[in-house]
Amino acid sequence: MCGGIIYNMMKIPKKELKKFYDDKEIAKFEESGKFESYFWSKKPVLPIEKEGKIELKSWGNRDKDIKLPKTGWAKVESVEAGKWKYLDPEPVSILADKGYEKGVWFETKKGGFKGLLVNKDNDERVYMMTKPADKDYLELTKHDREPIDI
Repeated sequence: MCGGIIYNMMKIPKKELKKFYDDKEIAKFEESGKFESYFWSKKPVLPIEKEGKIELKSWGNRDKDIKLPKTGWAKVESVEAGKWKYLDPEPVSILADKGYEKGVWFETKKGGFKGLLVNKDNDERVYMMTKPADKDYLELTKHDREPIDI
């Protein structure tokens, strides 16, 4: 899969960052020039492109009280089988320069990954789409699923 991303900090509008982070956290991103997010973080978020603009959205769901899938990923097989249809998902591009899985950083091939944006009770969440890992990804990360390139 992909448990973390890095994206160019300068491409993310400050107003988007302020939706999730305080000034101290934003200053850390600005200092490094990199926006980093991990699914296991306190505030897992992903940058997406929506209607030509970059927005930050919550990454999946880890809260048992929220009536959304308890994961950060959507298997392409389950999407194609219609298991996500009840959420009326919107395909989006998750923007990332690098992905992270099992201690390994890897370059994105096309600037990010495919995602699904869902909205339930005015709570928008994005899920990263995955497919069975190819030989190279499996060898690199030791994970049997990989994100789908944009």
